[in-house]
Amino acid sequence: MHPPPPAADAMDFSQNSLFGYMEDLQELTIIERPVRRSLKTPEEIERLTVDEDLSDIERAVYLLSAGQDIQGTSVIANLPFLMRQNPAETLRRVLPKVRAHEDAHLFTQRVWISMFVQRV
Repeated sequence: MHPPPPAADAMDFSQNSLFGYMEDLQELTIIERPVRRSLKTPEEIERLTVDEDLSDIERAVYLLSAGQDIQGTSVIANLPFLMRQNPAETLRRVLPKVRAHEDAHLFTQRVWISMFVQRV
């Protein structure tokens, strides 16, 4: 590996320097991902779309009730923001949904573990 490039105002654009960096770039491996996995069908986009007119609390409740797992995880990660914004509504409406979301995940984990243990 070559040392990091110098500051922008002192960049070395000599042929030897550039070829050295090119070699470093060629050493990197590129992880290819099928293009299809990143594309979304209209149905997938519709399923992931949430009404923009919902308040943050309403959006959180909706995502925890009917959203994808990753959307529920995002709501949980943003609980501190919701608590600062509207603590009473967060505790009354969002927190019970978070508990249900977490319970569902724990249940799923237990099922997977019991299936794995039975195979071993």
